[in-house]
Amino acid sequence: MDKPIAAVIQHKLLVTKSLDELLAYYHRFLRIAKTKGGNLAVFPELSGLAVGIPMFPGWRNALLKEAAAPKTGLLPKLKGMLAGGAANVVRADLQKSLRLTLSQMPESLLDVYVSVFSDMAKQYEMTIVAGSLYTYDVESASIRNASYVLGPDGSLLGKQDQVVLGPETLDLAQPGASWQAIDTPVGRIGLMFGQEALYPEPARVLAYQGADMLITIAATKRPATYHKIRQGALARCQENQLYGLVSFLVGSDPFAGADEPVYMGKSAIFAPLDFTPRFTGVMTELGSAQAEGVITAEWNYPALRELWSASETPLRRQMPLEQVGLLSQVYGRALTLNESSQMHLLASDETAEQEEIAPSQLQEPASEEPPQQEAPQDEIAEDILSVVTPILPTEPPIIALEEPENADDAADEAAVEQPETAPGPDASIEPPESPKRETEDAGDETPPPKPQA
Repeated sequence: MDKPIAAVIQHKLLVTKSLDELLAYYHRFLRIAKTKGGNLAVFPELSGLAVGIPMFPGWRNALLKEAAAPKTGLLPKLKGMLAGGAANVVRADLQKSLRLTLSQMPESLLDVYVSVFSDMAKQYEMTIVAGSLYTYDVESASIRNASYVLGPDGSLLGKQDQVVLGPETLDLAQPGASWQAIDTPVGRIGLMFGQEALYPEPARVLAYQGADMLITIAATKRPATYHKIRQGALARCQENQLYGLVSFLVGSDPFAGADEPVYMGKSAIFAPLDFTPRFTGVMTELGSAQAEGVITAEWNYPALRELWSASETPLRRQMPLEQVGLLSQVYGRALTLNESSQMHLLASDETAEQEEIAPSQLQEPASEEPPQQEAPQDEIAEDILSVVTPILPTEPPIIALEEPENADDAADEAAVEQPETAPGPDASIEPPESPKRETEDAGDETPPPKPQA
């Protein structure tokens, strides 16, 4: 497919009394995406968890539903207050309840999840990146946060586990093994979770695997973290010259207290700077960090490949691999930035000490053929980072990523009522056919301004 239309869905995490009620909620967004001609629909992180909530056993699920239901009248409100107080206990013990559910019926929970999104993909004839769900791996006896990709015929095309875990999931899930691009009718998908977009390496790995797009799904409550993920996702698209998008979960957390922060973010669709007005890299973006909605944009793959070959910036044609060979040594030893910088300083100090001894050695007469002594292997390993000329490895390095710390940000972002779209183009490089940009909030259609000539 040369020109697929990508649709990004931004919605809340709901606790419904039945699966049918949840399906009606999801169909609302997919109908908008289909009306706009969408071939690809992306749900945010953790939206798949809502599919499993109706399967939570016993009274805990009943309390959650009662606490989340709208209250009208005095008596229902009093009941809701009681249920809400009891539900707080359940929310505090969500991880234990989720572990119990997954361990008792891991196949059933996953089957319902896959069946729900598979039926929707088949009904709307779209490729769907389903919102992530916590799954239980029987072989490793571990829980993973995974997102599944379904084809327009309802078939399961692949899945991606979260590799870099956030602080909220460290005690619940285990990290995935690696990133793997997924083949779909709309192109080869590279899928990342939230904070994984902060690192250049995951996107680069997916680009080397032939990804046509970089998709980021996220669920965060911190304004600073939201902006980091949004900017990181945009940067990954620019440095790899790929289309991409980010889909955020918004609204209150049904498993948290009333005074807890809410999920936030403005979902967006990205393209190489050459394809966007004023070289922003943003094709379209939702206008509010709390509103639900659907945004769409067309991706022109022929124009993208022409950019790779004709652009004056050879990001796809040339890579300074020989000059950055030092990174392969750091990656192969699974070092963090702090560890590698400290070891490099130590190596530099050792080099400086050797240079101080060098003048005294020059006073000694040198033989015509001085004997060559091989340095011990241990000393070579310790001083490997001080080598001036990089040495490329013969085997692929092991990539190990550290988790960034979330910085507290006390300032809440003010919600914007109207969707944001970039003003008219001021570009000297234009693609063969300008991509279409369409934006529509669920229940309130607001067409974006047309780009100027």
